[in-house]
Amino acid sequence: MNSFFIVTPTYNDWRSLNKLLFYLNKNIKGIKGKFGVIIVNDNSSEKLKLDVKNLSNINNIKILNLKKNIGSQKAIYVGLKFIEKSKQKSIISILDSDGEDDPSKLKKLISLAAKEKENIFVANRSSRHENMFLRSLNKFRLIVTFFLTGKYMNFGNFSAFSSDNFKNVFSNDNLWLAYSSGVMKNCKKIVNVNIKKRRRFYGVSKVNFKFLLNHSIKIICVFRREFFIRTFLLTLLSFFFLRNKDLHVELVILFLFLNILMLAYYKINNLNFNALKLIKNITNLKI
Repeated sequence: MNSFFIVTPTYNDWRSLNKLLFYLNKNIKGIKGKFGVIIVNDNSSEKLKLDVKNLSNINNIKILNLKKNIGSQKAIYVGLKFIEKSKQKSIISILDSDGEDDPSKLKKLISLAAKEKENIFVANRSSRHENMFLRSLNKFRLIVTFFLTGKYMNFGNFSAFSSDNFKNVFSNDNLWLAYSSGVMKNCKKIVNVNIKKRRRFYGVSKVNFKFLLNHSIKIICVFRREFFIRTFLLTLLSFFFLRNKDLHVELVILFLFLNILMLAYYKINNLNFNALKLIKNITNLKI
């Protein structure tokens, strides 16, 4: 029997998670195999409220309750490490709990991952629902990070892959910093699947300027070598096109400052312990 795991991080969003579980149960119907949902509770301050009745297509639900709030990217890493530890051959999918990752498209990603186990299938954002300013800002972010790293990453957490890929996925700690950029750095066979980003089930999108800036810094940190080479070449080229020697000095200082900043950010956020130790306890919900 095939085994499937669905990983979703959440923080004080039990209402959305309840709705997500309902849609997951509905949309995995017809797929032969055993389904488990791994909810990574990122140290929510609100009391757990889940209705697991009538989820006939989900075999079990485990809630990994974390000791402290670490953010969704690191929470995903903990969830994947938990699955890896079981050493169970399976198809793993990841999506956010707020509804922006369309659960009706999960079956498509799972089916692709089950057929082509050497590939990692990611949801390429064919369209978004933020306001025009944020959509433009996100497009600008994609262009800037591509210019600085050589990587155009228009996908987030929504993805599916076989556990056969764990060796590459965890070949270093890049995934701890940011899931999407870690996958792109560590894995060669990535297949983009065009999937529209939906609106949140409840509330407003958490995407804002601060979020996009922080995400861009994480991408650059993962590709810090590429960033170093590209900024070095840009600084070197400026010497040929700019005659002002004072400006040359300022550009060299800027080059050093940016690269030291990225290296410091990486070191501060680097994984230097067993991530599974962040799990305080596990709540098992039997269906």
